[in-house]
Amino acid sequence: MKRVIIVGGGYAGTALARALDAAAEVVLVEPRDRFVHNVAAIRALVTPDLLHKIVIPYDRLLNRGQVVRERVAAIEGTSVKLTGGDSIEGDIIVVATGSRYARPFKPEGESVPSFLAASRANNRALLAARSVAIIGAGAVGVELAGEIAAGFPAKKVILISGTPTLLPTYQRALGRKLEAQLRAMRVTLRLGAPASPPKFNDTPFAGDVELTAGEPVTADLVFPVLGSKPVNDLLRTLPGVTLDSLGRAVVDPWLRPTDAHNLFALGDVAASGDHMTIVAITRQQPWLAKAIKALLDGQTMESVPPYVPWPSPPILVPLGPSKGASVLPFTRAGLVVGSLPTAAIKGRSLFVPRYLKEFGYA
Repeated sequence: MKRVIIVGGGYAGTALARALDAAAEVVLVEPRDRFVHNVAAIRALVTPDLLHKIVIPYDRLLNRGQVVRERVAAIEGTSVKLTGGDSIEGDIIVVATGSRYARPFKPEGESVPSFLAASRANNRALLAARSVAIIGAGAVGVELAGEIAAGFPAKKVILISGTPTLLPTYQRALGRKLEAQLRAMRVTLRLGAPASPPKFNDTPFAGDVELTAGEPVTADLVFPVLGSKPVNDLLRTLPGVTLDSLGRAVVDPWLRPTDAHNLFALGDVAASGDHMTIVAITRQQPWLAKAIKALLDGQTMESVPPYVPWPSPPILVPLGPSKGASVLPFTRAGLVVGSLPTAAIKGRSLFVPRYLKEFGYA
C-alpha cells in the first residue's frame, strides 16, 4: 500500500487524513498533541467552560494510519525530514500547515496548554473590562464583537474597521445585515478609520488606539484581530515555489506548488482561488482526496478534472448563538441569509459536536 504523508493536523490535514485512511498508508505529521477547534475559540473567550470541548486528542482520528507528533523541517524529494533528525519516506506529500493568528484565537507554537492558559487569562481580563475595542473587522473581529455583545450586553464594545463597510470582499448585503445587527446589539462601529499600528499586534492589551481619522479610542481591553498569515515556512524554501501577496503558495490547477507530481498544498497555505476559511476546505479536501485516490490507482493527475474554487465564496458569521449573517453557496452568486439560518448552521453549536464525533469523542 502506498504511503501518503500529510504535514499539518489542522482542519484541512485531518479531514484529508480521514478521507484517505482506508485507501493508503496515511502518516499525519503534527507537532501538537491535540487538535484545537479554533472556530469555537472566539466564544470560549466569553464562555471558558467550552474550552475542554474544543481541544481534542488525535488518538482516535485514524483507524489504520498514524499520527506522528513531530515537526517537519524540510521536504527532500519523496521524503520529509523531521526536526528530530529522522525522515519519513512517502509516495505522496501534502502540505496543509494552515495559518497563524493573533492570540488567543489560535495556539502560538506547539503548546496547547499555553493556548488554554491564554484563553482563560483573556476571559478574566474581559470580565474585568468595562470597555472593549477590537482592531480589525474581518470575520473574526465581527464574530468577536457579536460574542462579547451577546454575552456581556452591559459592556461597551467598539469595532474598528479600516474599510467603510464590513466584509467588503463579499456581497454588500452581508455587510449591511451584520452592521444592522451589531448596532442593534449596541456595538459602536468605527468604519473607514484605519487604526495606526498597535503597540501589540498579536496579543490583547489595554490603552489607546490611534486612528488615522477621528478621535482615538480608549478601552480597558483591546483585541488586535488583524487577519490570518499562512504558515509557509516549509514551502517557501522549496525550489520553484512562488508566494502571492498574502504569503500563500501559488499552485497549479491540481493544487501542486512545484513541478513535482507528488507534492500538493491544501487549505490556507495554498493560493487556490478560495478565501482562507474552513468553508473553503470543505470544497478543496474532497477534491484532493478523490484526486489522490486516482493517482494511487495509477492515473495521471492531468487525467483528473482540475480543481475549481467556489464561484462565490461562502462564509458563516454568527454574532453569538442566535444572530448573524452568512453567504451560502446555493446560487452561483451566493445567497445572503440572516440570523435564523446562520444560527442553525453554525451559531448555536459552532460545529463542536461534529468535530468531537469526527475525532471519535462524540
